[in-house]
Amino acid sequence: MISVSNIIIMLLSIFSIALLSLTLFLPESSELYKLLTYFDFILCLIFLYDFLHQLLSVKEKWKYMHTIGWLDLLSSIPVVSELRYIRVFRIFRIFRIIKSIRLLIEFIKENKANSLYGFVVFSAFTTLVICTTAILYVEQEVGNIKTAEDALWWSFITITTVGYGDFYPVTNVGRLITVVLIIAGVATFGAAISYIGDKTQALKK
Repeated sequence: MISVSNIIIMLLSIFSIALLSLTLFLPESSELYKLLTYFDFILCLIFLYDFLHQLLSVKEKWKYMHTIGWLDLLSSIPVVSELRYIRVFRIFRIFRIIKSIRLLIEFIKENKANSLYGFVVFSAFTTLVICTTAILYVEQEVGNIKTAEDALWWSFITITTVGYGDFYPVTNVGRLITVVLIIAGVATFGAAISYIGDKTQALKK
């Protein structure tokens, strides 16, 4: 059965494999490599939550573990990078659930609100990863954002629109990246407030 969470997990699985593939071209000692491993660890936590949710929700738990559950579990382990490519099986499994683009489009039309919120969550996360990686790449040699930790702190204070000011871009490209992340932050918090409002109205009814 198609669900918004299934679609989000599929998209995140595709995105995570792209990140893993990118690390193959980076030296392990580089700050960019370290930053991508941080984000991959976050993705592992999301996939581990999905595995536990699936395990607790299915009636035949042993059958789930014996068939695809063990693959979901292995792909959620952050320590061994080779195992994380097992996420490909998540993608194919969800493709099998969706079956066709037509069914996917019909599902999105019938669940416009939840699909929109799900798309906002996915877009916000991918924008955060891309902008954080890009700011480190652009500013590392010329600005004060020099480490993976610096970039993560910058992205946090930027997407929350706090603007603490200890880390900031000095290049025009860096400033453009900052604008993109601020817009993503405003859109995300706006969607979150709207979602909470909708749920509150539904509970009152």
